[in-house]
Amino acid sequence: MIIEEFRNIKIAYVRRTGAYGSENQKLMENFKAYLKENGLLNDAAIILGISLDNPIYTPAEKQRYDIGLIIDEHKVVELDTRKIDDGKYAIFEVPHRKNDIIAFWNNIPKLTIGLSVDKEKPVIERYSTKKIALHLCEFCIPLK
Repeated sequence: MIIEEFRNIKIAYVRRTGAYGSENQKLMENFKAYLKENGLLNDAAIILGISLDNPIYTPAEKQRYDIGLIIDEHKVVELDTRKIDDGKYAIFEVPHRKNDIIAFWNNIPKLTIGLSVDKEKPVIERYSTKKIALHLCEFCIPLK
């Protein structure tokens, strides 16, 4: 785990509302296809997956999930854009396999013992082209 400072991160994104799970995977595949078709998916691409609601408290039909591509602050795209919350994040590298990702989500409380987690901000999944080539992804846990 490392600590990283996020500043002025802008994403072009799409949002899905509904139960977290396989539909989010389909959204990711469709988003990557869109990026590829529009020349936006390259070796430097970084895609973020953001679960905006806690499924413990939010009904499945109201759970929001954003998938976005980090873009230059001045880049104009045909998608909605927004900023990611500035601040410190604990970065955890995880094997990019379904079971490992599920295990990570289930173990967040244990993995973050001793960290001042900011529960008002969402956990961010980060998928860089370089990490995916190594079968890895990252989880960014917001800190106070």
